[in-house]
Amino acid sequence: PYERLVFSFIRRGQSTRKSEVMTAVLGTGGWRNSYEMTMRTKQQSRRSKINYELNKEILLKEGAQRLLRTNIDAKAKKKAEMELSFYECKIKMLREELHELNSAVLIYQTAGNATTRIPLLPIPLKESVKAKYDKVVKPLLIDHYFVNVDDYSQPLEEINRMREMTLQPGRDKAGLELLFEYCNQLHFLDKRFYPTHGFIGQVYFQWFDLWVGTAAAQRTTAFEKANVMFNIAALYSQLAIEQNRSTKDGLEEAVHLFEQAAGVLMLLGQAFVNAPSLDISKSSVDFLYSLMIAQAHECSWEMMMVTEQEGDIELAINIAKETAFVAQCYKSVCDCLESSDSLSEMMTPFWRTMINLKQTHFRALALFYAGTACVDFLDDDELTVTELVEQGKMLTEMFESLEKRLATVDDQKYAGFLCFEKAVELHEESKKLTEDDKQLKKLAAVRKILEMDLNHSKAKINELKGVKRVYGLTEVFPIKGEKVLGREIRPVKPEFSKYGVVDFFRRLGPLQVFNGNTKFGRPREITMSRSAVAEGGMGFVIRGNSPVKILQVDEDSPAHKAGLLRGDVIVAVNDEGARDMSHDELVARIRSRDDAVELTVMTPVDPNAVLQAPSPKMTRSLSTSSQRPPTDFSLSREDSRRGFQLIRSSSSEASSNRSSLLGVVSEEKEESARENGGGGSDS
Repeated sequence: PYERLVFSFIRRGQSTRKSEVMTAVLGTGGWRNSYEMTMRTKQQSRRSKINYELNKEILLKEGAQRLLRTNIDAKAKKKAEMELSFYECKIKMLREELHELNSAVLIYQTAGNATTRIPLLPIPLKESVKAKYDKVVKPLLIDHYFVNVDDYSQPLEEINRMREMTLQPGRDKAGLELLFEYCNQLHFLDKRFYPTHGFIGQVYFQWFDLWVGTAAAQRTTAFEKANVMFNIAALYSQLAIEQNRSTKDGLEEAVHLFEQAAGVLMLLGQAFVNAPSLDISKSSVDFLYSLMIAQAHECSWEMMMVTEQEGDIELAINIAKETAFVAQCYKSVCDCLESSDSLSEMMTPFWRTMINLKQTHFRALALFYAGTACVDFLDDDELTVTELVEQGKMLTEMFESLEKRLATVDDQKYAGFLCFEKAVELHEESKKLTEDDKQLKKLAAVRKILEMDLNHSKAKINELKGVKRVYGLTEVFPIKGEKVLGREIRPVKPEFSKYGVVDFFRRLGPLQVFNGNTKFGRPREITMSRSAVAEGGMGFVIRGNSPVKILQVDEDSPAHKAGLLRGDVIVAVNDEGARDMSHDELVARIRSRDDAVELTVMTPVDPNAVLQAPSPKMTRSLSTSSQRPPTDFSLSREDSRRGFQLIRSSSSEASSNRSSLLGVVSEEKEESARENGGGGSDS
């Protein structure tokens, strides 16, 4: 796409140098950005191929296992055992390739982050098999909505194309908007074509597990929503890692994006249970949620280190507590991972090692900053005895528990020395973790950072050589982890209402009436001639907007004789569609005919439910033409009560919308009816 754009510039004569055009198209740093996008696309394509190959080998393995269970001779059994062993080896190799893809974190980092920071962990996007909604939509269009399928070929094509685009979203804000909009469209599809009871579409949504690569398939839109939401969280995490972590603005944006990723995962864990695949199970979602929160705290800690200047001992203690708090966050991630045997077994080894490394590394840094607080603020000439005692009290409270109170200069120096010794030990442990993992060995920046921090701790120990040992102080205990600097990190719930969409199938009529759960009989043609109309009019009363319903039919009237029934919904008038027609428009269409009135009506199975549908004002606000679809997957009890109250409050307005057709009712009666709020008028 970039090449085609470049040569289109050249053909128009806007530039003759390819490099200038590419810089103009891609912007500053565009060459690297295009390279990263290409690498991510290649990685996603490779993941897709591995998933297909892995599932094929799993099917072959299951076939070999079934063959072994049958009564076969020894020769055939030996051959089946060899094939089974081959398939198991092939599956193991493919899963190792999948783990390698999950370990590729550098392509998500910016150039500065990749060389100066320990990388953060992005959630990869899930892969899916292409699927079309034809087998779901077409049967219901024919048998439930009684419309011509060809008239809805374009909406069907649009929703199919939209799903295909969501399988490869752009790694930017536009990609996020696409996923949110598709999630909102799933709300409309679920209401229109997936009734609560009865028909279930024959379209299988097949998604590949992120950790093990196996395919899981279901026919419900809930499963599709869960996987799309997972990809929304994954995209938030990838965008967070792209931010420049050397600036305050970049770190603030990264923190906010991680909070949004955590919010999506929190909603995913609350809304979906009994997941058919490991990656969207509660244990996996909880693990990823805690990881996003921990990485948000890490970015917040980096922002603190960028913005905070040298200060007093209180600031040094707070930095030690903040660092220990980040270590505690990563420990909770480790605990969450180990709490699920299935997840721990299938987790990418690089992820497990990286999380353990960060926990150990931040514990070491917390001890380093605690030792600095103990040592760097001792000045015998300026400190009074009272100040020294107060300083010792603050330092003692910095630790979770301490055998001896740090009341003297020797106490504080020796406590600092013990902190640096323990920090060196933990830094050595972190270095060993990098040597044991083959993927971490490739990250030279990580080894460089760990070596630099180790040297800092060793240098502090050299400065304190010959420090006097203190009786009763044999070891330092962990630092108290507290969030004392910067704002609190909390998940941000996704705002689906920000991404307004228009229902592709809005021509079927308002969603409150024309949905998968409201059943109608086949459309009927009602023809009433004006010459047959007696003085009493046609004999029926209409009510409501979009669609207009038959509220009352008088006995022995022309309408009754023509077959009009109470509760009928008018879907066409004089061969013109009326599913979404307002009350006044329908009245005008009926009055416009001089010879006869032709109505096409559908009788609902439950007429009372249709007559109690939302009022005109409510219909407009909740109809499919609304630009803001509902945020949650389903209304909560509170929302339901609020909706019920709104419907009740507008019932008088709905009842006043009855009209007099070809009327014999005087203007005084109509005015009286409007004033009393109940009045409809007979036709």
